[in-house]
Amino acid sequence: MCSICKPILKDVRISHSESVCPIRNSRYCSTCAQYGHLTASCPAKPSRYFTEPIFVEQLIGPSDLKEFKITTRTPLPISVREEPQQILEIHDNDKTIAAYLSARSIKGKGSNKRRILEEYAESIHKRVVYVK
Repeated sequence: MCSICKPILKDVRISHSESVCPIRNSRYCSTCAQYGHLTASCPAKPSRYFTEPIFVEQLIGPSDLKEFKITTRTPLPISVREEPQQILEIHDNDKTIAAYLSARSIKGKGSNKRRILEEYAESIHKRVVYVK
């Protein structure tokens, strides 16, 4: 039993790792429209107090996404602010983030790269969405 299942399924003793945990894989995040984590722990946290859909697929229920094998991520053409939502999609790994910042001559030290990337995205009026 992994650390995700342990507090929820106290009496079940099926041994598995967190990467193949059925509970973890069933968690759905409405912020980035992906399975594997909850909205509260999303690496692409919204900068507002509410979550604004940015992909058409966020308007479709998770069960329908799975049933019809919908894996696309189509940006919504018009957001609530009456202008297209600007999204900066980047792979969720430190080397990719460091290379992206380096290509734009942005320097950062240590593990601050995600914060620096999010500040840069905000300065160019974009929202960071981390892709697995």
